[in-house]
Amino acid sequence: MLFKLYHCGERQVKVDSAEKRPVWLLPYMYIQELKPLLAMAIFAALAALPFVVAMLMGCRSLVSAFTLAYLGVLSAFRWLELVSKSGPKGFDATATTFAVYFSIPAEIHFEDGKIKGITERKWRIVDLAARMSFHALIMLVTLSLGKATGYLPFLSALPSALPMHGLPGSIPAIYLQTIFVYGMLATCMLHHRLIATLCGFETLQGMNAPLVKSTSFRDFWGRRWNMIIHNLMKRLIFAPLQHGGPLKKNLAGAAAFLVSGLFHEYMWLLLHVARPDGSRYVPGKVTAFFMVQFVATAAQVLLKKTPLGLALGNLPAPCQTLLTTLCILPFGPLFLEGVFDMMFETTITLPSVELMR
Repeated sequence: MLFKLYHCGERQVKVDSAEKRPVWLLPYMYIQELKPLLAMAIFAALAALPFVVAMLMGCRSLVSAFTLAYLGVLSAFRWLELVSKSGPKGFDATATTFAVYFSIPAEIHFEDGKIKGITERKWRIVDLAARMSFHALIMLVTLSLGKATGYLPFLSALPSALPMHGLPGSIPAIYLQTIFVYGMLATCMLHHRLIATLCGFETLQGMNAPLVKSTSFRDFWGRRWNMIIHNLMKRLIFAPLQHGGPLKKNLAGAAAFLVSGLFHEYMWLLLHVARPDGSRYVPGKVTAFFMVQFVATAAQVLLKKTPLGLALGNLPAPCQTLLTTLCILPFGPLFLEGVFDMMFETTITLPSVELMR
């Protein structure tokens, strides 16, 4: 019913006067008047549901709280896509199509307004299973190093508690924590893609080797890191606001990064609610991280055609990746501090290798 209400929103019942208005149309017309309010109420309910579940039923681990928060973000934003008609072409062609798009965490691939099927499902399953196993191995190595070092190799405290984030000595710790976040997200995304593949649905890549192939800030955030969220932000925030010249395009980019920061605040807050004792979450830090990334990305675009930008662009790809990594990592503690407790908890709840003494 809700799908029909918002999918068929263009049809308006027009009557000239109250006398000509059929009685049976009154409920429909009242609903039409309340559509914006109803849309926001459903958005708020979807966003609040993970908090309600966490507070009423509790979370066995911070990873489960993180998963709840991530699903809350996806469901709320995909609902907004239906309301604003900004999703991929064909995502709302039928109620069934939207139900598939809404319920699968992976990014469904649409082609010519329809869900693209898989022609060689067997080999795709093998490929996804192999990649998932590889990323699970990355997680095993990361968890083992994290358990041995408390995710703080060569450090005596969290980078955020040290002057200048403990740089440059904190780089190994920040990179290890970043690999953990990447490995966890990439493994989950591949698992979601595998489920969609078993159902016969083609999906788009979630991660595209951001830590080893990114050649710039723009490449990292626009083509490689968490493409599911990137595509949502592009369709919902950036695309509607970018028209009208370079200034509006920059403002649209700033808005997309700001919303990214805010929904990460939402996720980190749920982790805090799930385990308030000793929580390291500080409101505003993760939003500050994303706004710094916007400034860096905008600066890169401005410098692209300058002698410095041209010189950097001519460097070998591995050198560009190294420079990009070294420019992003110093700000990593702003992002990572809110999930550090989850990282530390996984050394107890997830498998790892420990050397016997």
